[in-house]
Amino acid sequence: MRAMHLALAAAALAPFTSAQACGACAEDKVAATYDHAIASRAASQGRTMVFCEVRGPFDARRLKAAAMRIDGIDPASLRTSTNPATVSFALDSRKLSTPAAVKRLQASMPAGTQLRVVQLPGGNAGSNAGVSALR
Repeated sequence: MRAMHLALAAAALAPFTSAQACGACAEDKVAATYDHAIASRAASQGRTMVFCEVRGPFDARRLKAAAMRIDGIDPASLRTSTNPATVSFALDSRKLSTPAAVKRLQASMPAGTQLRVVQLPGGNAGSNAGVSALR
C-alpha cells in the first residue's frame, strides 16, 4: 500500500519537475550566455547585447582574443558556452554595427565557423539600445 502511495505521489509531482533546456530554441541559446549584471550595465551605458549561435569549430580563446582587438566590443562582457555553442557580448553600436562586429569575430575563428545573431520571436537583435535579443 505504501509503495502505491509513493508511486501516486511521484506521478502527481512529475509535471512540476524542472525542465531541461534542449539548446535548439533561441531562448536556450540566449540563456546559455546571459548574465544579468552585464546586460544591465550594457543597457545603462546605451550598449546593445548581442547573442550569437556558433556553428562549426568553436574556440573560446580565439573569440576572447579577437574581442580584445575589436573596437566597440566590451571584451569584459564576452561570455561563451559550448552547449549550446553560443557567444554574447556588449556592443557600442556607435562605433560598430552588429553585423560588422559579428563578421569581425567570425573572421578570427577557424575555417568553417559561422556566427549567427540569435533573434527571439518578436525581438530586434542588433538594435541600438538595451538587450536587443530579449525584447
